[in-house]
Amino acid sequence: MKYQLIKQCDEELYQFYLRQKTYFSLIPQEITYQSIQEDMLGPAGFDEKQHYHYKIYEHNQMVAYLDYILGYRFSMQHDSHYLWIGLFLVEESLWQQHYGKRIISKLCQQYQDYTIQLACLVQNKNGITFWQAMGFQEIARSYSGHEEVVIFEKQTKEIL
Repeated sequence: MKYQLIKQCDEELYQFYLRQKTYFSLIPQEITYQSIQEDMLGPAGFDEKQHYHYKIYEHNQMVAYLDYILGYRFSMQHDSHYLWIGLFLVEESLWQQHYGKRIISKLCQQYQDYTIQLACLVQNKNGITFWQAMGFQEIARSYSGHEEVVIFEKQTKEIL
């Protein structure tokens, strides 16, 4: 797979978002270039140099989008041993082809000295099933705007 680091929304990412109808049907948000660009901004007070956005390709086809930030921990705490996944989407038409598993396994291996956290919408049953299958544990419940989310965590480092 090929990873392309990006800094802003482009036509390809916009069209990718539009195709992810199952996920975006869960949240009341109109998909526009501006809304995507706003979503790409990290939390206030966190270093954008440690914020990564990747379009991921297989055979020249965009198969996924991954947004993560280093040093961010649940409850907006700074912690250099944490990685926060802001958004992870796999092309809907390619589900069940193990792209998600391959990408997240690689992320866990690449950042094996980090604890990885993320928020998943409570109503996102596919997402909850995926994160649990990947070994993430629920550590809390919270809200993102008006939407209830499950906070998941996975310790990638070996505990001796």
